[in-house]
Amino acid sequence: MSITEVELVRAACCIAGLDRDVSDAERPLLKKLANAAGVGKVSLEAMIERARTDQDFYREQFDILKPEPDRAIRSLVQVAMADGEISQSERIILRHFAEQLGVDQEAFERLLSKAEQHLENRPPAAD
Repeated sequence: MSITEVELVRAACCIAGLDRDVSDAERPLLKKLANAAGVGKVSLEAMIERARTDQDFYREQFDILKPEPDRAIRSLVQVAMADGEISQSERIILRHFAEQLGVDQEAFERLLSKAEQHLENRPPAAD
C-alpha cells in the first residue's frame, strides 16, 4: 500500500495543527500540497480543523507507507518549518513519520539539522 497525495496532505495538516494553530505561513504550503493532490478548499479546511482540534488525528496517519519516503518527509519538514520554528512536538511527530516511512534515521536527522540551521540563519520577519 502506498501513501496517496491526499494522505500526505492529511499528514502535513497534522504537523501544522499539532500546536492547535495553523499559521498564515503554513497555509500556503498546505494549499500547495492540497492543490497537487486535487483536494478542494472545503476538504482542506476540514482537515486543518480536525488537525487543530483532534490531537488523535495524527495517530491515524502512522500506518502509512510511501514509495518516495524522502520526498514525503521533506514535505512534512517544510510544513513544520513554515511558522519559523520546529517545535519539540513537531520533532517527535516528524521522527515518528520518518520511522513509519522507513526513512534512514541518520538521513532524517541531517535533514532536520539542515532545516533548523536554515531557520536560525533566516532574517527576522518584518513587522
